[in-house]
Amino acid sequence: MTQKQWNLRNFRLKTVPFVALLALTALFRSPQNAFQTTIGPIGHSILDLTPSVIGIGIALAGAVNTLASLWLAMRLRSGHLRLIAMAALTSILAAILVIEVGGGIYSFLVSAVIFGASGGLAMPVLATLASRVEGVSRDRAISAYTVALSASLALGPFFESIVLKVTHDSLKSGLSSFLPFPLAALVFLSLVKPSLKSSMASTGDRPFSGHISRNPHFRMAIVALLLYQVPFIAITSFGALMAHYVYHATIALAQLCFTVFFVVSLSTRSVLVWRPPGRHEYTLLRISAALTLIGTLVLAVGHGLVSLFAAMVLLGVPHGLVYPVSISTVARTTTTKDVPRANATLAAATSAASVISPFLLGEVATFFGYRAISVFTLVPVALLAVFLFLINPSKPPETSSPTLEALPPEGS
Repeated sequence: MTQKQWNLRNFRLKTVPFVALLALTALFRSPQNAFQTTIGPIGHSILDLTPSVIGIGIALAGAVNTLASLWLAMRLRSGHLRLIAMAALTSILAAILVIEVGGGIYSFLVSAVIFGASGGLAMPVLATLASRVEGVSRDRAISAYTVALSASLALGPFFESIVLKVTHDSLKSGLSSFLPFPLAALVFLSLVKPSLKSSMASTGDRPFSGHISRNPHFRMAIVALLLYQVPFIAITSFGALMAHYVYHATIALAQLCFTVFFVVSLSTRSVLVWRPPGRHEYTLLRISAALTLIGTLVLAVGHGLVSLFAAMVLLGVPHGLVYPVSISTVARTTTTKDVPRANATLAAATSAASVISPFLLGEVATFFGYRAISVFTLVPVALLAVFLFLINPSKPPETSSPTLEALPPEGS
């Protein structure tokens, strides 16, 4: 074999699994988002369900999502990553099929449960796989993974809108058009070969070997994710209504706000692929906290469309930063065997916030109006921002666990 052939073979061995992981990520996230945005209209328009039943189904999906991530946090091991990813892809396929063929409340609730389990299993596993790509730097791989997530959020709805136009707004046809996606993702999953080597081997850092809850880097990541999750839920759940009733935007302008938000997020994540965060993770998380606080404040007190779009731009940047930087921080500062458990814990915490926040924000809107949502959101954002700035990630954690040097080599 010539040197050129060897280099080409080596390039393929490293590139194909990485590209397969990105394709797998997009092919999972697109139908997941389609199901999430379509199940409500299907329940209302086709199954004739009441808003309370639809709300119960969505809350049930969120609760199962959290429980699935908690289960992973307690039981997931590195050798099970591909098996769990396969189960998640099969689950999203089953959720779509159940809502497609079912005709009542029971099929609606069953599909919601299966959907929740799929997301709770998939997201922490995909994040862990992204941190273990052979031949690609950890930060760049994780950033590219989050770009795939953002791209699927932008392209998936565009694809569904075309299907809806062709089928004269048939909701079930729009959702069933995503059935080939998880099947294709299963094919790409067979090409993904996660590395079992430590993701910190080339960084010179010593990973934390005690319980993940005592790891200051992990605490910083989870606080950053929770800090952003509340305003993100407010935007995705009530953003269109806030734009219309508070800022007097038309439906088209309200949708344009979401487009601006996700384009800014996608652009931010694309920059991270070009310039990975490296040792600036903590600075970026604190900048994200400040921008989240400012963006939420603008949304709470602003008037006119300029304020609305400015808030979307400000909030789009931390949406692009927080998730990739947080999981990169965890991957860099956690032992290899604990990374799956740490990612599952992060997913469980953010999922729990997704279950509680919509109910609380809905009650606030009912009694005080839609502007009050962003005012109410300022409280947890401000408190968590203070907590984030007080965490000192460079301070050695207090633990009686052996240091890395005292541990036996992995696989011994």
